[in-house]
Amino acid sequence: MTKNLVGLSLSALALLGSAGCKDLSECAVDADCQDRSAAVGQTLFCSENMCVVGSPRGSLCTEIYPANAPSTATVVGVLVNTVTGSDLLRLQSVKMAADEMNMGLSSAGKPPIALHICETSATGADMLKSYQVLVNERNAMAVLGPSGSGNVALISAEVIQAGVPIMSWSASSRTISDLPASGLFFRTVPSDLLQGPVLAKQIAPAAIAAGSVGMFVVDDSYGQGMRQAVLGANSAILPKPSLIYKEGVGTDEAMALKSLSDTLGVLKGQAAPQVLVTISNLFSDKVLSGLVGYGMATTPPTQILMSDGAKSTRVLDLLSQGTPAEQTAMKANLGRVAGTAPGVDKGNANGIYNGFVSAFSARWMGSDPRSSAFSAYAYDAAYAVGIAICAAGEVTPARVSEFLLHMNNFQSADKVTVGAPSFLNACNRVAASAGLALQGATGVVSFTPHGDREQGLYEKWTIDTANKAFVSTNVN
Repeated sequence: MTKNLVGLSLSALALLGSAGCKDLSECAVDADCQDRSAAVGQTLFCSENMCVVGSPRGSLCTEIYPANAPSTATVVGVLVNTVTGSDLLRLQSVKMAADEMNMGLSSAGKPPIALHICETSATGADMLKSYQVLVNERNAMAVLGPSGSGNVALISAEVIQAGVPIMSWSASSRTISDLPASGLFFRTVPSDLLQGPVLAKQIAPAAIAAGSVGMFVVDDSYGQGMRQAVLGANSAILPKPSLIYKEGVGTDEAMALKSLSDTLGVLKGQAAPQVLVTISNLFSDKVLSGLVGYGMATTPPTQILMSDGAKSTRVLDLLSQGTPAEQTAMKANLGRVAGTAPGVDKGNANGIYNGFVSAFSARWMGSDPRSSAFSAYAYDAAYAVGIAICAAGEVTPARVSEFLLHMNNFQSADKVTVGAPSFLNACNRVAASAGLALQGATGVVSFTPHGDREQGLYEKWTIDTANKAFVSTNVN
């Protein structure tokens, strides 16, 4: 009963209760819900003849990849936001990995992997509903994604109840490690507990000594966790101003945009510091648009120091928007931006990362995986899940978790490798023993009993405004 009613607004439930069992068919199309939407103050959609929060279930998870996947395929769910988020490159990475793995599965006479892809951008309720569709209707053995720690929080209770593991490529909040379950919340991205000290090292010592460091932070588990990790790394950092704003995860977008606008107004009303640590995510491009001109009158101009959430194509797109004068101002604005992000293993002797970039560019003409911090992390995430499925034999969600946890020793000299040529060998070795590690495009991947990545690489990035590209250098 609870699952079937998840997504109903309280007001809609009250209306149902007052009518007893007489009003079980409220709508046939979305337009029938307009009056109820006005009554409860939020948009309702028609789903199974009921007016509910979030998109109709039938409009979720509409893509299956590959399109000709047989009914015997092992279902892997994918939760993405490619419309208002930055998941397109990550989805492309996952699809490429599935193509490569399916070649190996076919040659071994094993069922292929079918990706059931859920676009979750329409409403804040769609993330949870999509996970439920994947688990309850599609029989998913594991779910790739979602992006963002706030989205993991939205579905965490359901993940624990359903027991179907997720594998996020970018949910880095330290709070995920505290969720009360083991072997369900996997991630190829390392925790912000590791990135925070790297970000703190990028703050100029002179700015710290002068007490001229500010913070502008998204108010969610990712932003607050990163903030704590930065401040915990250096007790001499005393941020002033220290401001928080809302984003759209689980929040009405109009209210979130007002929160951002109001908080930017407060920021601009105070003296600009030498360094502004800006931790943003979905609204990174909007944050940077709002910072045009801010602190540019100081000598030198205020440096804007950001984290991985800002390394996205949407930020680069700012350089092409507006009038020539606005583009010039944006170029100056982004020229002072630097940041940190989880890095990739560019120096691997086997050329795994370079091979990933080359294969991606050939597969997806016109797309550059290097313009997102998490393209390679999505590729490694897909491979980790695919190897566990292949190793499991008789596939169940519990067995997928079990074999993912065979990749549990970062120090191991015995590594299995991502990529088509080594996929079946990786399956066989993971099936045979634990104590392994996965050599991925992002470096050595291994998981704690909870599902966290044990260790990771980091990079410092800047923006080449002339070529509209990120420039990255590995640091740790």
